[in-house]
Amino acid sequence: MPSSSDTPLASATGTDVSPDDSYCIALQPICDADFQHVGDELLYRASASDASATVSDPLLATARASSMAIYEIGLDKLIGDRLLFLKVSREWLERPELLPFPADNVVIEVLDDGTPLDDLSNALALIKQRGYRLALDATAVLQGDVDTLSGMADIIKLRLDEGIDPARLAAFRDAGCQLLAQRLETRDDVETARQAGCALLQGFFFAQPSNVAPPTASRRSNPSIQIKLIRELYRDMVNIDRLADMIAQDPHLYLIVIKRGNSSYYAQSGGGGSLRRSLQVLGINELRTLVATVMLAQNGPVSRLTLKHALTRATMCKHLAAPFPQLDPEDAFTTGLFSLMDTMLGVDMLDLLNEVELSAAITAAIGDGSGQLGAILIIARDYQSFIALDEAGQAGQTLPANAQLRAAYLNAVQETQALMNSLQES
Repeated sequence: MPSSSDTPLASATGTDVSPDDSYCIALQPICDADFQHVGDELLYRASASDASATVSDPLLATARASSMAIYEIGLDKLIGDRLLFLKVSREWLERPELLPFPADNVVIEVLDDGTPLDDLSNALALIKQRGYRLALDATAVLQGDVDTLSGMADIIKLRLDEGIDPARLAAFRDAGCQLLAQRLETRDDVETARQAGCALLQGFFFAQPSNVAPPTASRRSNPSIQIKLIRELYRDMVNIDRLADMIAQDPHLYLIVIKRGNSSYYAQSGGGGSLRRSLQVLGINELRTLVATVMLAQNGPVSRLTLKHALTRATMCKHLAAPFPQLDPEDAFTTGLFSLMDTMLGVDMLDLLNEVELSAAITAAIGDGSGQLGAILIIARDYQSFIALDEAGQAGQTLPANAQLRAAYLNAVQETQALMNSLQES
């Protein structure tokens, strides 16, 4: 039987953080004294086939694990109302903008990199002020200012073989800390932990870590856009329209923002899909955390050719919808952009639509071309195809003479090129 010493982000065997997007996460259950499943420890895996992972860059591994759990999958789908135990590196502790939202079901742990907990007391205090629960290792606490650290901790993690004095365990409990016993492999281990007053239990006796497959096949992103986003997000006066223009050029980030804005945490149960509405729902602080996390976890740039094609289609749909008061131009833009999102992300469209909660009208338009948005999408798509054939000398006939279509297309081409040029040069 393998040892249950598998710790988040680092263990004794495995592979280093991979530059590709094959990484995934694993969860190991945490139970209460009645054996009820109350939490999960988040573990990083360099690939879906790995049982453990050694990492040379804890910041990158933490970012990737957090991005997948919180933004790609969503905590409501991943763990429901259970607690997520997230072990973070010192860099994360010292950068509060990277702390994940929401705070109410996330327990922050400290990655053991040799830094004394006393040296991190200011960062730990800030974490507590922001509403996060804090789990600290018993051995690390005992090596520092015990009273101060015990007062900060909500949970003290320990192992039965550490030989901690029962009086000290009682003192932890008196300070309001729950005790979490790790590496429990037999029933005797479990009973010993319960008799020691441990309210939380974890180990192979309950379950080995279970890998969670990534929700999409690719996480290709546009690093240059994300860097500009960070710059824009930290201006004194943030321009939402400019943020939306930038995010529209990064399909992976676009997808995550839409999903996050429609998540149960923000109670957007009615669906939607407008990027600007999602940005308003999330707010600047959440966007700073989201973009920073995704940027740290990024892998590579999206094809600029496909992106330009998608933005042109989306902008053309927006122009075509403008004369109709019953249509939202932003919904038309989302419809056009998402119609090529499967190509840009390398995923199946049905899987994508199941993963993202778009409005029924947008989903129907993309799925089978139905509804008014579907009609606009078909017109824009077919016109793009006709233009491509004509430019290649294969159209076999002259372009349609409809002035409105041609104006919408030419304006879309001009606006898309200007957008991409301005962002590239800024």
